[in-house]
Amino acid sequence: MKPVFFLAAALVAGAAQTANSSFVGTWIGEHAGQTFVRLDLDATGKAIGGRISLGDVEVDKTGNLKTVKPPKRASSAILDVVERGGKLTFARKDGRDTDRFELTLIDATTAELALVMTDEMRKELISQGISDFKPFRLRKFARK
Repeated sequence: MKPVFFLAAALVAGAAQTANSSFVGTWIGEHAGQTFVRLDLDATGKAIGGRISLGDVEVDKTGNLKTVKPPKRASSAILDVVERGGKLTFARKDGRDTDRFELTLIDATTAELALVMTDEMRKELISQGISDFKPFRLRKFARK
């Protein structure tokens, strides 16, 4: 009976250690050939951390990308990282503000990055005639 117990314990421990591996890597968002998002995720044990760099974006009235610009500054560390049910939520400091994001896996190399909107952000978009803000599609690239 002991060998079965040890095998089951090893399988559970192995699953716990690799639960985050699908998020780990470099995720890139591009529009019209221009990179505007780079998200680098690493795992240390069970914890995920990383850095993000974002460029300016302009969306149309329905929230789809219209134009993008490359990031102007160095990447910033992500914080408050939580993985739950195929989604990774995290934040980044932007001056005095804190932006919150949700990364949802589509498949092994595709994900969507959504800005978590506050009521204030929604009101501002509506005042500009923008009805929605769509997630950005990201592709995962192998690290060199």
